[in-house]
Amino acid sequence: MTIKYKKTWLVEICLLGLLSGCASAPDTNADPMIAHAGLNDVSMDVLFATEFPLQSEEDALSRADQAIQEGQIDKALFYLVRALQFRPDNVDLLLQIAEIQLQRQKFVFAKRAFLMATAHDPNRSRALEGLGLIDMAAGRDATAVNYLTSAVANDDRLWRANNALGIYADKAGDYSTAIQHYNLALSINPNAAHVLNNRGYSRYLAGDLHGASLDFYEAANDRGFSRAWANLGKIYAENGWYRSAVKTYKLVMSEANALNNTAHAAIENGDLQQAEHYLTKAIRLSPTYFPSAEENLSLLRELQYR
Repeated sequence: MTIKYKKTWLVEICLLGLLSGCASAPDTNADPMIAHAGLNDVSMDVLFATEFPLQSEEDALSRADQAIQEGQIDKALFYLVRALQFRPDNVDLLLQIAEIQLQRQKFVFAKRAFLMATAHDPNRSRALEGLGLIDMAAGRDATAVNYLTSAVANDDRLWRANNALGIYADKAGDYSTAIQHYNLALSINPNAAHVLNNRGYSRYLAGDLHGASLDFYEAANDRGFSRAWANLGKIYAENGWYRSAVKTYKLVMSEANALNNTAHAAIENGDLQQAEHYLTKAIRLSPTYFPSAEENLSLLRELQYR
């Protein structure tokens, strides 16, 4: 069956704020405070300028830990960056800063910290993984794949890197390799619902509708990944199980949208009578605000009278 929809590619980082270009890694041989100034917002330096002077790396890390426990992530980052003045080659600390910035979707700062980590340790797998995820978010696929491949070559227990490589394998049409990556990612992090959804979609592309349905159901029902309901509804609709499709779609969208989506699949399946039934119901539920159903109904009538 021809695939009728595109997948929303899911990675661990949000794709809303794509990088427009990252500065090269700062010179780590320069003054530590200058070298690490680009790892956090300058406004944070101003905000916390009145904090007591730091006595040691341990003092900075202790204050950072306390800030994290209190949920003050900005203050924690301030202290983590300051801790680098005592030991600029602390790769673990650079990775901690980078991961926090990655979670905050501050991709430029995250990339700088990851690059500085690789400057000290070129084979550090977590840094390579982070760089790959950032380049993936920015659409730099070639460099992303290189980073991610190097990361898993050093440590195949990186679930985010395996998930990302699964996505690239799906894009290349290599579904068996994609599923292998997703399986490994899930063996490391069984609770990653979006990875389960990704595997379901890969199985769908490979023609394993039963396996895909199981993954979508588990991701949505057991793991709370609601978008998987729409994927499951799509499978039901494409297979002519229209009542189940409507019921499933309604878990994540309005009834009118659920009916219209199901009707569209019925048109594609050639079930024109069923399509008219669902479109008519959709329009009745939302006659003013549902032009797409009207468009589908016009298309249906054209097909019926050819």
